[in-house]
Amino acid sequence: MIRPATPGDTPALLSLTAGTGYFKPLEVETLEGVLNDFHATNRDEFGHRCFVWEEAGRVLGYVYHAPEEMTDRTWYLWWIAVAADQQGHGLGGKLLAFAEADIRTLGARLFVVETSTTEHYEPTRRFYLKHGYTAAASIPDFYADGDGMAVFTKKVGGGP
Repeated sequence: MIRPATPGDTPALLSLTAGTGYFKPLEVETLEGVLNDFHATNRDEFGHRCFVWEEAGRVLGYVYHAPEEMTDRTWYLWWIAVAADQQGHGLGGKLLAFAEADIRTLGARLFVVETSTTEHYEPTRRFYLKHGYTAAASIPDFYADGDGMAVFTKKVGGGP
Protein backbone atom coordinates (compact mmCIF):
# COMPACT_ATOMS: atom_id res chain seq x y z
CA MET A 1 0.00 0.00 0.00
CA ILE A 2 1.26 3.46 -0.78
CA ARG A 3 0.73 6.22 1.74
CA PRO A 4 2.14 9.63 2.69
CA ALA A 5 5.38 9.53 4.67
CA THR A 6 5.25 10.41 8.35
CA PRO A 7 8.05 11.57 10.67
CA GLY A 8 8.01 8.10 12.21
CA ASP A 9 9.08 6.62 8.84
CA THR A 10 12.40 8.48 8.83
CA PRO A 11 14.51 5.77 10.54
CA ALA A 12 13.14 3.09 8.18
CA LEU A 13 13.76 5.27 5.12
CA LEU A 14 17.33 5.99 6.19
CA SER A 15 18.01 2.30 6.84
CA LEU A 16 16.39 1.24 3.57
CA THR A 17 18.41 3.84 1.64
CA ALA A 18 21.70 2.84 3.26
CA GLY A 19 20.95 -0.81 2.55
CA THR A 20 20.41 -0.41 -1.19
CA GLY A 21 24.12 -0.32 -1.95
CA TYR A 22 23.69 2.76 -4.12
CA PHE A 23 23.92 5.68 -1.73
CA LYS A 24 27.02 6.97 0.03
CA PRO A 25 26.91 7.69 3.79
CA LEU A 26 26.94 11.44 3.05
CA GLU A 27 23.86 11.01 0.85
CA VAL A 28 22.03 9.13 3.61
CA GLU A 29 22.91 11.96 6.03
CA THR A 30 21.58 14.43 3.47
CA LEU A 31 18.36 12.41 3.20
CA GLU A 32 17.85 12.75 6.94
CA GLY A 33 17.98 16.53 6.62
CA VAL A 34 15.70 16.44 3.58
CA LEU A 35 13.11 14.39 5.47
CA ASN A 36 13.33 16.59 8.56
CA ASP A 37 12.83 19.69 6.38
CA PHE A 38 10.00 17.96 4.54
CA HIS A 39 8.04 17.35 7.73
CA ALA A 40 8.92 20.74 9.26
CA THR A 41 8.21 23.04 6.32
CA ASN A 42 8.77 21.80 2.77
CA ARG A 43 5.59 19.72 2.53
CA ASP A 44 3.26 22.52 3.54
CA GLU A 45 5.14 25.61 2.36
CA PHE A 46 6.72 24.39 -0.87
CA GLY A 47 4.53 21.48 -2.00
CA HIS A 48 7.10 18.72 -1.62
CA ARG A 49 5.66 15.20 -1.72
CA CYS A 50 6.92 11.98 -0.11
CA PHE A 51 5.22 8.60 -0.18
CA VAL A 52 6.17 5.18 1.16
CA TRP A 53 5.24 1.73 -0.04
CA GLU A 54 4.44 -0.42 2.96
CA GLU A 55 3.41 -4.07 3.21
CA ALA A 56 2.76 -5.99 6.44
CA GLY A 57 4.15 -3.09 8.47
CA ARG A 58 7.45 -2.97 6.54
CA VAL A 59 8.49 -0.05 4.36
CA LEU A 60 9.66 -1.54 1.05
CA GLY A 61 10.33 1.68 -0.86
CA TYR A 62 9.63 5.37 -1.14
CA VAL A 63 9.54 8.27 -3.56
CA TYR A 64 10.17 11.97 -2.90
CA HIS A 65 9.39 14.63 -5.51
CA ALA A 66 8.99 18.40 -5.55
CA PRO A 67 8.11 21.27 -7.85
CA GLU A 68 11.11 23.13 -9.23
CA GLU A 69 11.04 26.83 -8.45
CA MET A 70 11.19 29.38 -11.28
CA THR A 71 9.86 26.92 -13.88
CA ASP A 72 6.58 26.34 -15.65
CA ARG A 73 5.22 23.20 -13.94
CA THR A 74 8.51 21.28 -13.85
CA TRP A 75 8.95 18.76 -11.06
CA TYR A 76 12.09 17.02 -9.79
CA LEU A 77 12.40 13.47 -8.55
CA TRP A 78 14.60 13.96 -5.49
CA TRP A 79 14.70 10.41 -4.16
CA ILE A 80 13.42 6.97 -5.07
CA ALA A 81 14.60 3.80 -3.41
CA VAL A 82 13.51 0.22 -2.99
CA ALA A 83 14.72 -2.20 -0.30
CA ALA A 84 17.62 -4.31 -1.60
CA ASP A 85 15.67 -7.57 -1.28
CA GLN A 86 12.76 -6.08 -3.26
CA GLN A 87 14.72 -4.71 -6.22
CA GLY A 88 14.06 -6.12 -9.66
CA HIS A 89 10.42 -7.02 -8.95
CA GLY A 90 8.71 -3.92 -10.34
CA LEU A 91 8.24 -1.91 -7.16
CA GLY A 92 10.51 0.92 -8.36
CA GLY A 93 8.45 1.19 -11.53
CA LYS A 94 5.25 1.33 -9.50
CA LEU A 95 6.67 4.09 -7.28
CA LEU A 96 7.81 6.04 -10.32
CA ALA A 97 4.42 5.65 -12.04
CA PHE A 98 2.71 6.76 -8.82
CA ALA A 99 4.88 9.91 -8.66
CA GLU A 100 4.15 10.68 -12.31
CA ALA A 101 0.41 10.30 -11.76
CA ASP A 102 0.62 12.36 -8.57
CA ILE A 103 2.29 15.33 -10.24
CA ARG A 104 0.09 15.03 -13.31
CA THR A 105 -2.96 15.61 -11.09
CA LEU A 106 -1.18 18.72 -9.78
CA GLY A 107 -0.76 20.09 -13.31
CA ALA A 108 2.87 19.09 -13.91
CA ARG A 109 4.33 19.39 -17.36
CA LEU A 110 7.82 17.89 -17.06
CA PHE A 111 9.52 15.46 -14.66
CA VAL A 112 13.31 15.69 -14.24
CA VAL A 113 15.62 13.07 -12.74
CA GLU A 114 19.34 13.27 -11.98
CA THR A 115 21.65 10.33 -11.35
CA SER A 116 25.31 9.41 -11.51
CA THR A 117 27.16 8.54 -14.73
CA THR A 118 29.37 5.93 -13.02
CA GLU A 119 29.21 2.29 -14.06
CA HIS A 120 27.61 1.41 -10.73
CA TYR A 121 24.54 3.46 -11.74
CA GLU A 122 24.10 1.86 -15.18
CA PRO A 123 21.07 -0.15 -13.94
CA THR A 124 19.55 3.10 -12.65
CA ARG A 125 20.01 4.82 -16.00
CA ARG A 126 18.49 1.82 -17.82
CA PHE A 127 15.55 1.95 -15.37
CA TYR A 128 14.68 5.51 -16.41
CA LEU A 129 15.04 4.75 -20.12
CA LYS A 130 12.82 1.68 -19.70
CA HIS A 131 10.14 3.89 -18.16
CA GLY A 132 10.03 6.36 -21.02
CA TYR A 133 12.55 8.96 -19.89
CA THR A 134 14.85 10.72 -22.33
CA ALA A 135 18.54 11.15 -21.63
CA ALA A 136 18.60 14.95 -21.78
CA ALA A 137 22.06 15.92 -20.57
CA SER A 138 25.29 14.79 -19.02
CA ILE A 139 27.63 16.92 -16.91
CA PRO A 140 31.08 15.38 -16.47
CA ASP A 141 32.67 15.41 -13.01
CA PHE A 142 29.57 16.96 -11.41
CA TYR A 143 29.47 14.95 -8.17
CA ALA A 144 33.23 14.30 -8.06
CA ASP A 145 36.11 13.74 -10.46
CA GLY A 146 35.01 10.86 -12.66
CA ASP A 147 31.43 10.97 -11.35
CA GLY A 148 29.21 12.97 -13.66
CA MET A 149 25.52 13.75 -13.60
CA ALA A 150 23.08 12.18 -16.06
CA VAL A 151 19.82 14.10 -16.47
CA PHE A 152 16.64 12.41 -17.67
CA THR A 153 13.31 14.04 -18.49
CA LYS A 154 9.79 12.93 -19.26
CA LYS A 155 6.78 14.94 -20.38
CA VAL A 156 3.95 14.09 -18.00
CA GLY A 157 1.34 16.65 -18.99
CA GLY A 158 0.66 19.55 -21.23
CA GLY A 159 -2.12 21.78 -20.06
CA PRO A 160 -2.28 23.94 -16.96
